[in-house]
Amino acid sequence: MINEISSDVSYLINQINEIINNKNILEIIYEDEKINGNNCLTKEQTQQKPTIKMSQHYQNNKYLTLIMIDPDAPSSDQPITGPFIHWMLTNFQENNEIDGLSICPYMGPGPRPGTGRHRYIFLLYESTEQIKEEKTFNDIPQRRKFPLMKFVSDNNLQLLDVTLFTVDAC
Repeated sequence: MINEISSDVSYLINQINEIINNKNILEIIYEDEKINGNNCLTKEQTQQKPTIKMSQHYQNNKYLTLIMIDPDAPSSDQPITGPFIHWMLTNFQENNEIDGLSICPYMGPGPRPGTGRHRYIFLLYESTEQIKEEKTFNDIPQRRKFPLMKFVSDNNLQLLDVTLFTVDAC
């Protein structure tokens, strides 16, 4: 059914509850504000790509993937187009996002007025092999209902850390 909530939304919420800021590996910083899982930011604060920092060093044979995703699209009451992918950076190592592959270019939050509070979740994964993704997510229709479980499974990703912030769409 077209108006059905994706099972990937539930999967994503379970990931948050399981590991959020549990390991403190991932640091996401917008302007001067470090994301800690409790931040409520404005759309305006988040339109530029954030700074990413890792608190641990990784072996050269490990690759990192960072995904920013909104499970509350188009609204927190009816997330029928979620999860909506806002950014995906793959195959980078350490704090060097420059050596990564941007499968989905950064798109800052833009919830429509009246759609409630939206959670913007950052998931950090590691893998032993590079991700060979031929599909890119440039247009809004391509970003809707991102198949997160399939992507994680197909690429043998191991979740390292999760953090999030919210934006109120009043």
